[in-house]
Amino acid sequence: MKLVEVIKVPVRYEGETYTRGAQFEMENDHVNENLVKVLGDVAKKQSETPDNPFEGMTLEELKAHAEQKGIDIGKATTEEGIIKKIEEAEKTK
Repeated sequence: MKLVEVIKVPVRYEGETYTRGAQFEMENDHVNENLVKVLGDVAKKQSETPDNPFEGMTLEELKAHAEQKGIDIGKATTEEGIIKKIEEAEKTK
């Protein structure tokens, strides 16, 4: 699984439409580098840490995850702060 960012026209993937600049996770074999820029590999990190799926994720990956899930991270700017916001939002769902 790759973390990608839309670089051109809106991209529709798994029932969602992502506009230019949006970041989301995409299966490796679905990546089209004419439409998206690969930012990193996310599945490997998550699978290595089943107890804490956020451990090892970069700041950009955490922000992308929150955006993809529709989670408002407010003024959080650190990995720890963003993880806390994500975990709080997921508890209320």
